[in-house]
Amino acid sequence: MSNNSACEGGGFAGTPLSPDAAARLVSNICEITQQRLPKVRCTATNLTRIYDMGADVYEDASYTVPFESAVEQFIEQKIDLRPASYREYKNVLGRMLRLSPAYKTRSVRSLRTRDCLELMTRTYRTAHTLDKARRLLHCFFAYALQQNWCRENPVARVQVFRKTEEMVSTLSMAQICRLLETCATLEHCACAPAVGLMLWGGMRPTEVTRLRWSEVDLEDSVVRVLPRVSKTGGARLITILPILRRWLERFRPGNEPDAPVAPANWIRRWYALRQAAGLNPWRADALRHTFASYHLRYFKDIHRLQLEMGHSTARLLFNRYLNLGNITTAAAAAFWELPLPKRPRLPKPRTRAEKRAADRNKRRGKSSCDDS
Repeated sequence: MSNNSACEGGGFAGTPLSPDAAARLVSNICEITQQRLPKVRCTATNLTRIYDMGADVYEDASYTVPFESAVEQFIEQKIDLRPASYREYKNVLGRMLRLSPAYKTRSVRSLRTRDCLELMTRTYRTAHTLDKARRLLHCFFAYALQQNWCRENPVARVQVFRKTEEMVSTLSMAQICRLLETCATLEHCACAPAVGLMLWGGMRPTEVTRLRWSEVDLEDSVVRVLPRVSKTGGARLITILPILRRWLERFRPGNEPDAPVAPANWIRRWYALRQAAGLNPWRADALRHTFASYHLRYFKDIHRLQLEMGHSTARLLFNRYLNLGNITTAAAAAFWELPLPKRPRLPKPRTRAEKRAADRNKRRGKSSCDDS
């Protein structure tokens, strides 16, 4: 096959054009340009630019994947994340696809910044959820860049959704006492160690569910929050202050060192505990906010608190966590010296004689109270 026929019929990549074919090609391009773009001069610079733009369009149509397929592949490679993080990616991106079905078949390379903004605003409304959607969609397009599905990350041009920072709520002394008294009941005492670590250690609820007793070092007076436990993936040490030590010693179960601190069915039991204490509805991280506010009010050491909380800077503490307006000096001191309720006693097991008497009463269709 000659060079002419190869190029005219599609040819092979890198096959040079003959002079005649090149002349005809330039003539055809000039003719098309004059018809489609009458205001554009047929200079070499303009024709090169038009060709580059056309090559981009051709690449967009030929070397990419549909948005829905790309999302599925992206989520598959996130399978090794923590379950909560994996569910977050799957739920947020899946919600975008459900609420904007027209984008399912769109090629990833064709999506622009305005498309990404539309995807996010159709799916979420508040600044907090929009910012989360922006962060996860940005991660998706970073992966798409690695796979050569797009030329740039269009989410990088979407401005961060600024959240209006509100003063966080903290528990009052009366609410704290109700919570502790409820923890000291037989029904809810299994949750007491985790509650103490959140209230006097500033741990997050998700972190206490991953913590094990082997990482609670009463001898060295520290809780070792390993990367496996931490929300941010960074390790930190939490000081076990005297009141937290007394609480843990009082309510620590006699189980294996590698046993989890939080009981099974933690979410359900934690909700039931708050319900019993009259603390629902509940603000997320209320105990962590309470710890930070009372800690700074009493110890007056922002850098120490920053280390305890695991923050890289103190800015977030100043912006969101600290609510000192309703905490007096006396209340701050009392928080770290609260009288702790006693651990509930297990019901005394019945003797054999009592069991036999109860069995006889059952057979007679009588309760044990009838005899009395």
